This record gives sequence, structure tokens and C-alpha cells, in this order.
Amino acid sequence: MTNKYQHIYQIVEYPLERGYRMERVSLPNWMHLTISVVNGSKVLTVHSSIHINKSVTMYTIFSTDFTDEEIIKDLSGEISYRYL
Repeated sequence: MTNKYQHIYQIVEYPLERGYRMERVSLPNWMHLTISVVNGSKVLTVHSSIHINKSVTMYTIFSTDFTDEEIIKDLSGEISYRYL
């Protein structure tokens, strides 16, 4: 089973509240994420079509106990840094 996503999460500062929140941010239309179950573990793959159709599987593997949203939140910083 593979699920497709068009968003990541970004840390947003709220000075008046003296804190931070993770807020959902849409990905560009040339990029999407998929999360698949492979051999009993979940893996996230980044798909890009900006220059060529390219897919990169992230090296981090998650237990099926993690929700897809938890996986996206955990890897959002790295996805943003590497691909945006």
C-alpha cells in the first residue's frame, strides 16, 4: 500500500506565545511524497519532476507503529533542506 502526500511541516515561531508550532505547508506542484510499507517497515520517497522525473527514497526506515503524519513531520526538515 502506498499513500501520496503533497505537504510537509515547517516550524513557525509565535513570539507572543513564546513558542513554536509545526504548521502544514504545501509542496510545489512538481513534487510529492509517498509512504510505502516495505518488508514490514514504512519508507518515505520524494518524487520530483522539476527537471527530470526522479525518485529518492529517504534512508530512514520507520516501524508501522508510526503514522504517516508523524513520519512526514520527522523528515520535513531534511526534505526542505535537501529538495526545496
